[in-house]
Amino acid sequence: MSKYKGLMLKRGVMQKDVAESVRRVDPRVDTALMSKFVNDVCLPTPPVLNAICKTLSCAPLDIYDPREITLAPQSATAAETPATGGGRAVPTDTQRSRDRRAKNDFYNLTVEIPRDVAERVFSPDALRKLGYLSVSDCVRHAVAALDKRLSTITAKEKAADAGTSDGKAD
Repeated sequence: MSKYKGLMLKRGVMQKDVAESVRRVDPRVDTALMSKFVNDVCLPTPPVLNAICKTLSCAPLDIYDPREITLAPQSATAAETPATGGGRAVPTDTQRSRDRRAKNDFYNLTVEIPRDVAERVFSPDALRKLGYLSVSDCVRHAVAALDKRLSTITAKEKAADAGTSDGKAD
């Protein structure tokens, strides 16, 4: 259990003062998120925790129990930790996600386009008018058309290369 409230009272620091200090490090931290840190709902990131500790003139262990802020799983032997370079590291959530994606036959695409165009073109009514079931369906058709076009270009290049003895034009 964190000891924020006791430290803030002891130091005469208000939660809003801590939040202002933290916002200089991470502007995403608002009053509500700061309240969650103070009330043990969630943990801050390391840079945010450093800012909190500077503001309260304390160390992280003055606020948290070591088991709360040691987020990496405890390995049975030192050989299993990635830092030693020996043995096999315990897979992290990120590594498990990467492994799952590597086994998956699908490519996940994220793209930024102007909002006004996206809202107009990707509205359900517009997609139906265009003959698509969903945004994914629309993108799949577009990629299939690009693949077909690329195949045609590649076939023409191979045919042109086959027409010369050394693969290069005279």
